Amino acid sequence: MIKQKDKSSDALLVSGIKQGESQAMEEIVRRYSNKVYNLAFHLTRDQSAAEEIMQEVFLTIIAKIHTLTNNAFFSTWLYRVTTNAAYGFLRKEKKHADQSNIDDMNEEPSADYDWSTLPDDILLSEESREVLRSSIDSLPETMRTVVIMKDIEGFKNEEIAQALGLSVPAVKSRLHRGRLLLREGLSGYFRKYSDNPGGL
Repeated sequence: MIKQKDKSSDALLVSGIKQGESQAMEEIVRRYSNKVYNLAFHLTRDQSAAEEIMQEVFLTIIAKIHTLTNNAFFSTWLYRVTTNAAYGFLRKEKKHADQSNIDDMNEEPSADYDWSTLPDDILLSEESREVLRSSIDSLPETMRTVVIMKDIEGFKNEEIAQALGLSVPAVKSRLHRGRLLLREGLSGYFRKYSDNPGGL
């Protein structure tokens, strides 16, 4: 994650970009291109889209950097631009689910199966990883974004809240629900190994 000294360095680079310094922009691209691409890819599951989003994000930086009033919050602003661009792609491709009532969910899924005792060769197999990827992809968009940012990209709850314009409790709630849905979806897959240790 971004350390405090890096944030200070970012602020200096942002000041340089606002003054038209091309080297400052080149350094920002070098520093954040992988992070932006990875986040965009995990949200869209589309390599070409992630590349286009990455280009779009850095063009947006050039065009709208003057709207950033506090240079120290550059990384938060950058990730917000990235998630917005990814959402735009998903809406355009009609791959997102209707989330209008997602925060009104009152029931939580059951998660009574614990697969933590399964052997590592099962938990870490390519098949298991693909099932996990598919399960994450099937999460409601608002939960999926938080789970990806927290559990895959390693963001702190406060950083996710700032990037997505949410409260920290809302982030924790979506993360909790998303993890429960993942556990419910994955338990059926892993249960086959406990029911039939010798394989199917």
